[in-house]
Amino acid sequence: MTQWRLSVAVIALLLCFVGATAPAFAQEVIVSGTVLDDRGKTVAGVAIKAKGVQAGGFSDSKGAWRVRIPNPNGATLVFSYIGFKPFELKATESKSDIVVRLQEDVLKTSEIVVTGIATGVKRASLPNAVGTISAKELIPAPAQTVDQAFAGKFAGVTIRQNTGAPGGGMSVNLRGLTTLVGSGQPLYIIDGVVMSNDALQGGLDVITNATGFGSARPQGQPSNRIADLNPNDIEDIQVLKGGSAAAIYGSKATAGVIIITTKKGSAGKTRVDVSQQIGFNSLLRKLGSTRFSPGTDSANNGVQAAFPNGLTYDRRTFRGAQLDSMVNANGFIDYEDIFYGQRGLINETSVSASGGADRTQFFLSVTARNEQGIMPNTGFNRYNTRFNIGHEFSESLKLDLSLGYTNSNSQRGFTGNSNVTNTSVPYAAAFLPSFLDVRRRADGTYPVYAQAGSNPVEIIDVLRNNELVNRFIGSAKLEWTLFRTDEQSLRFVGSGGADFFAQQNNLTSPFNTQHESVRALPGRVVDTRANSLFSNMFLNLVHNYTTESKISFTTTLGAQFENREVNSLSLLAEGLVSIQDYVTNAARLEQSQVITRQYDRGFLLQEEVDIDGKIFVNASIRGDQSSNFGNTSEFYLFPKAAASARLSQFSFWEGLKSTIDEFKIRAAWGQSGNQPFPLAKFGGLVQGNITGTGVGLITPTRRGNPTIRPERTTETEFGIDASFLNGIIGLEASAFFRDITDLVVESELPRASGFSTQFANAGRMTANGLEGSLIFNPVKSESVDWKFRFNYLQVRQQIVSLGGVAAYNTGGFGQALGTFRIEEGVSPTTVLGVQSRIANNVLDRTTIAGDAQPNFNLAFSNDLRVGDFTFYFLIDHQNGGLAINLTRFLTDNGRITPDGIRAQRARLTANARQTQWIEDATHTRLREASIMYNISREALSSLFGDGVSYARIGLTGRNLFLLTNYSGYDPEVSNFGNVAVGGNVEVTPFPSSRAVFFTIQFGL
Repeated sequence: MTQWRLSVAVIALLLCFVGATAPAFAQEVIVSGTVLDDRGKTVAGVAIKAKGVQAGGFSDSKGAWRVRIPNPNGATLVFSYIGFKPFELKATESKSDIVVRLQEDVLKTSEIVVTGIATGVKRASLPNAVGTISAKELIPAPAQTVDQAFAGKFAGVTIRQNTGAPGGGMSVNLRGLTTLVGSGQPLYIIDGVVMSNDALQGGLDVITNATGFGSARPQGQPSNRIADLNPNDIEDIQVLKGGSAAAIYGSKATAGVIIITTKKGSAGKTRVDVSQQIGFNSLLRKLGSTRFSPGTDSANNGVQAAFPNGLTYDRRTFRGAQLDSMVNANGFIDYEDIFYGQRGLINETSVSASGGADRTQFFLSVTARNEQGIMPNTGFNRYNTRFNIGHEFSESLKLDLSLGYTNSNSQRGFTGNSNVTNTSVPYAAAFLPSFLDVRRRADGTYPVYAQAGSNPVEIIDVLRNNELVNRFIGSAKLEWTLFRTDEQSLRFVGSGGADFFAQQNNLTSPFNTQHESVRALPGRVVDTRANSLFSNMFLNLVHNYTTESKISFTTTLGAQFENREVNSLSLLAEGLVSIQDYVTNAARLEQSQVITRQYDRGFLLQEEVDIDGKIFVNASIRGDQSSNFGNTSEFYLFPKAAASARLSQFSFWEGLKSTIDEFKIRAAWGQSGNQPFPLAKFGGLVQGNITGTGVGLITPTRRGNPTIRPERTTETEFGIDASFLNGIIGLEASAFFRDITDLVVESELPRASGFSTQFANAGRMTANGLEGSLIFNPVKSESVDWKFRFNYLQVRQQIVSLGGVAAYNTGGFGQALGTFRIEEGVSPTTVLGVQSRIANNVLDRTTIAGDAQPNFNLAFSNDLRVGDFTFYFLIDHQNGGLAINLTRFLTDNGRITPDGIRAQRARLTANARQTQWIEDATHTRLREASIMYNISREALSSLFGDGVSYARIGLTGRNLFLLTNYSGYDPEVSNFGNVAVGGNVEVTPFPSSRAVFFTIQFGL
C-alpha cells in the first residue's frame, strides 16, 4: 500500500511538472542554420547574441548554429565576427534552414574601438584617428617580435631597428618626438595589464668598452621586452596615436598607447589550429671590401715590408713585396661571408586549442620558435604558452582570466661600437684587409691581428653573450551589471594584473684571447640579473542611459592603481685565472646596481554622448599622482574633448549615397603627459676617492629638482573618414598639431649653488603633421578579391624655447663625425656636421647638415585572392631623413671600403672641410610577402573526411630586399638604442637579415 501511494505521488508530481513546463517549451522559438561569408565559405566561431533576452551561441567548425529563444515572440539575433559587418536576423518562428551571409568589413566601420578604459564605440562614430589591426593582418609573414610586425601597418607609426641581433631590438614612434630626454616609446597594455617594454642593459658595452656601467647613453643594443610576446596569440591591436585618444592614460601616454588583446575561445566543438613555419635567415646586403691587386697596389700605394707585431700593416702607406706575397697566397677572403654568411635555420611551431560551452570558453596555445642568426654562435629561442578562460556566471556577471608565460634564450654576439681592444666583430673587421688570413689554424690557435687589437674570428668562436628571460603576465577582468532596465544600466568593470620577468645576461671573454692578453687583468665576465614587476588595477563604474529620442549617454568613473619596481644588478669580474666564467676566480670585482620604484594613482571621469548614431561627443578628465613627480600629493589633470558627425546619416545626404556611402568629419583636442625620470627629481651620491686612502661618496654635480612635473602635450586633430562606391574605396585622413610644454631640459646652475646642472621643466616644442590611409577594394567576387592600401605620414617639428638653456649638441661622436643640435628654432632631430658650399663664388661655411626626420613615410600593401590562391606584399618607403654612417668612417680608416683607397683618402682628407659620413637615409623595403594556397574543402574531405576543417600551404618572407643609396648595412639603425634624440647613428651594428619560410597551417 505504501509503495502504491508513493508511486502515485511521484507520477502526479511528474505530470504536474510536465504540465507546468509544457507551455513554456511550446512557446520557445528554436532557429538554426549556417553562417557563410561573402565568398560562400562557412564561418566558424561567429558569436550570436539575442537582443533583450538571454539567448545565443556560436557557429561550429562547419558554420552550423542553433539558438533557443525563450520567448514566443522571438527576438532579434545579432551575428558578429571580427573582420565582418554585424548581421541582424529577426527570428519570430522556429526554422532550421536559415542561411546567414556575413559581409566583410573592409573599412572596419563596425569594429569596436577604445574610447575609454572600459568603453568603446563603433569605428563609424569614432572621433579620433585610432589605428587597428587584426591577427590576420599582423603576421602574414612570421615575425621575430611583435613590434617588428608593426611597420607599414598603421598610418602615423614608424619603426627603427636598433640592431639586427637575434631577439629583437626595435624602436616604435607615433607621430614624431614628444620629448628631448625622456622615453619616446609608447605605453603597452595587454589584456588590461600595463606591461614593461624596458630595454635593460646586459653589459655588452662594458666588454666592448663602448662605455661603462651607468652611462647616460649606453650602447649595449638591448632588446625591448615587447619581444617576449608571441605574435600568434594576438587577436587585435589598437594604437592610440593622438593626444585626445591617449589622454585617458594621462601622464604616461604622450608617446601614444598600444593596446593588445589576446585570443579568446568560442563555444562549440573544440577547435585545434596548427601552424608550422620553417625557413632560414640570410644577410640582407653586403658592404663589400677593397680587392687588392699584386703589383698595382704595391706600386701605387705600397705595403709595409714587414709585419713585426703579428698580422699588422700600415694603414696609410702600403708598400713592399710582402703585400704581393700575401695577396698571391690568400687572394680575396670574403670576411663578410665568413662573419655573416650563415644561413640560419628558423623553425616555428604553434598549436592552439579553443572551444567551450555557452557560458565558458577557453583558449590554450603553445609556440616554440628556434632561430639561428646569420653570425655563427648566435640565435634566439622563445617558448610561449598562454591560457585564457572566460566564464559567464549569469547574464549580469562575467569573468575573464588570462595567463601567459615566456621563456627565451638569446645569443646576441659582440657587435656595435668598441674601444681599447675593439672587442666587436664588425668593428675589428673594419680594419681587416681581405689579404690577411686571421682564420683559425689547424692547431686550434688564432693568428694575432695587432692592427685591430682583436681577432674577429676568435671573438665569434670563443666569446659568449647570452640572455635568458622568464616572464609571466597574468590578468583578470570582471564585468558585473548591477542593474539594467530598458532605458539604463549600470556596470562595474574591474581589471588588473601583473607583469613579472627575470632577465639574466652573461657575457664571457676568456683570458687567453688576443684582446684580453694585453689587458692588465685579462679575462672578463659580466653577469647581470634584473627583476621587473609591474602591477596595476582599474576600477570603473559605467552608467548608460538612452532616451526615447535615441540619445545615449555613457558616463564612466574610474580609478587606477599602478606600481612598478625594477632591480638590476651587474657584476664585472676581471682577471680570471682560467677559462671558467666563475666570478670567484676573478682578481677584481666591480658592481653596479639600479633600483627604481614607482607608485602611481589616477582617476578618470568621462562622458560619451551618441545621438542616434549620427553625432558622437566624448569628453573626459584624467588626474594622475605619481612618486616620480616633485609634489607626490598633487594630481595633474589631463582633459580631452572630441566629436564626430556622420553626415552621410542625415537626410540631406540621400542624393549622394550611391557615390559616397559613408562620410564623417571629426575633431579632437586633448592633453597627455610624459613622466619625468627618477634622476630628474633625485640627486645621488657618487663614488669617489676622497682621502687618497680609499673610496668614499661625494656630492654629484647635478642637483635633483623637487618641483619637477610631467611634460605636457596638447594636441588638436581634425580628420575625415569616408567610404565611396559602396565600400570600394575607403579614406581616413588626419591633420594634427602638437604643442609640447614643460619640456624637461638640463639647465645650468650658479656655481654658488654647489651644483652645475639641474633638470627643469623649461622647454617648449611644436609639431604638426598629416597622416592618412587609402583603401581600394576594386574587385570583390567569390573567385577574385583584390584589396590594396596606402598609409602616409608627414611630420614637422620645431624647438620653440629652451627656457634660457644655451643651444647644445647631443648624441653621435662630435661635430666632425655628425651630431644632433638642440637649439631654438630648429627641429629636435637636426643633424650637425662640418659642411661647406660655394655660393656666388664665396665659400659659405654652415654646420647644419639636415634633419634625421624623413620628409614623409609611405607604405603600400597588396592583397589579392584568385580562387584558392592568395598573393600579398607590403612595401615600405621612407623619403629623406639623414643617418650618420660611422661604419663607413671606420672602414675608410681601415682602408677596406670597397670603392678604393683613393676614394677613402679623399673622404678622410676632406673631413676638415666637410663631414663625409652624414648620408641620405631614403630607402624602399619589401617588408613582407607571401603566396598561399588554400586547399579546398572537397579535397580535404576526400583525404581526411571531417578530420581537417581547413589547410593552407605557401611561401612567406620578411625584409626581402632593400633599395637605397645609403652605404651602410641599413638606414634604419640606432647605435644608442631607444633614445628620443640621437638615434640614426650606425656604428658597426649586427647586420640586418632577410627571412624566407615554408608555411603549412591547418585546423582540426
